[in-house]
Order: sequence, then C-alpha cells, then structure tokens
Amino acid sequence: LAAPALAWGTPRTTAGTATPAKLPYTAGEIAGRLGVSMTIYVKERLGARHVAAVREAGISRVELAMIPESFDLQDRAQVKDVLAECRRQQVAIVSVHGNLQRRYDDPDETRRRAAAAGLLDEIRFAEEAGAGILVAHFGTNDPAYRTVTELLEKTRDLRLRLTVENMRGGLGPYAAFVDQIGSPRFGLTVDIGHLRDHDGINPMIKADRAGTVLAEGGSRIWHVHLHDSFHLKTKPDHRAPLHPDGLVRWREVFAALKAIDYRGVFLFEDGRGENPAEWLHLAATFPRNFASHYTP
Repeated sequence: LAAPALAWGTPRTTAGTATPAKLPYTAGEIAGRLGVSMTIYVKERLGARHVAAVREAGISRVELAMIPESFDLQDRAQVKDVLAECRRQQVAIVSVHGNLQRRYDDPDETRRRAAAAGLLDEIRFAEEAGAGILVAHFGTNDPAYRTVTELLEKTRDLRLRLTVENMRGGLGPYAAFVDQIGSPRFGLTVDIGHLRDHDGINPMIKADRAGTVLAEGGSRIWHVHLHDSFHLKTKPDHRAPLHPDGLVRWREVFAALKAIDYRGVFLFEDGRGENPAEWLHLAATFPRNFASHYTP
C-alpha cells in the first residue's frame, strides 16, 4: 500500500525540510487497548474454540453480540462454555451489544416494552460477565427516551454504562440525545462505518473530516466500532482494517480520537463473518501495520 499524504500537517525543520508528523498513538499504545467484536464469527455458533483463536492471535478484549443465531443468551450451556473459556484464556469481555433485531424506539408501546424487557436481561448478563459498556441501537425519538430512562432507573445499582450507537448520518442527533438523557451512565458508541455526510459518503474516507465529525461527539464517546470502508456504491463497509482496498483514513481517525481524549478500547467490529481468519489476523496486526503504513 502506498502511504497516504499526511492529513494533519507536515511540520518542518528550521531548514525548511519536511519531517514526518508524529503518530497520534504508537503501535504499543494501540495494542494495549485493542479489542475485537465476536461478530467475526457471526455465521457460526460461538464457542470456546473461537475465544481461544482470538487469544492466540494476541487479542485479550472482546465484545459479545446478542445475536441468537450465533450467541444465544437462552442457551445456558453455550453461555457457560464461552464465559468459562474467556476466564481460562484471560480474555476480558469489555462490552456487550444488545440484540440487533429489537426496536427500542418502537412507537407501539407494547412492542417497545417487550424490547426493553429483553434488553434488561442482556444488561444484567453484561454486568455479571464483567463488561463495562452495553451498546444498543436505541434510536433518538421519544419512545427511545422512555426506554433508556426506564432501563437506567431499573439498573441504577449497576456499574455498567449504557451507550447509544449511531446509525446512518452524523453524530449530532446522538450527541443531543445523550445530553437530553443527562445521566453519568449514558454515553455514545461511535460506529465509523455508519457515518454519512450530506452527500451520502462516509466522512472517514475524506481528508480532514474525522476530527470535525468525532469532535461533535467529544467526551460523550465512550466506545467505538472500527472497521474499513470501500466505495459504498460497489462494496460494503464493516471490513477488516487496513484492507488492501480499504479507504478509511486511519491516521486521521486515530488523531481525532486522541484529540477528544478518548479513553476506551480500540474495538474492531465485523458484521459479516465472511472470512473470520483473515479478519482476525488484520485486526490483531493492525497496531504494527498502522505504524509501518504511516511511517515513511
């Protein structure tokens, strides 16, 4: 891959010779906060061997996604198997993603309450599993407000923090929703693949946009889903990071995270499960590949 142009300026020596801008994070700093979503195995029934594979790749932080076809909270044997292997392998469950099929912002009150009840079970599981973050597609409308405030009240004795994940568009409505909720236990998860500018293009593939976009979320951003993106009219996003065909400007993304003093895990998420081995390898080797890619 050809090294991209420096997007955050090129400091110069007194003699006028360009010198490389310092990377926002070293490979070691990224590796020390590296995590991966177990959605890399979304097409398989999650088990101990998958946890072992993640640990063998050198990753010790994971997010569990409540996708019944892959990880079913009602399957107690499966849950026990996965949690036991996480303990054995010393893999931390840093976050849990709520069921993707529920509508927590459903205007039908009966359906909304049912969705919230299902998520409450997942919140309690996340707390027991030791996760610090619960991610959900809450939405931002009035029914979503009722869901979030009810869940925060019902879980007020837990340490777990809840987050709303952005969907298609910008971060503005989600930042405003976090402020509207106004709870120290409610923040924002930013999925960089869901972001869109008014022209329909992901701003993370444009020069000088990452900083402006992530600044809109600022200190509300407690968790991230990172992955690569292609030309959206021909190929989807949620692909392995630093993929040969990827377009995300990773230097700018990490500089933007640094600028807002992001304190969370650098968590890579795959939502397709098409090539788990390749995905896991590229996620695990991202720290050193990032450093070498952006160092002349």
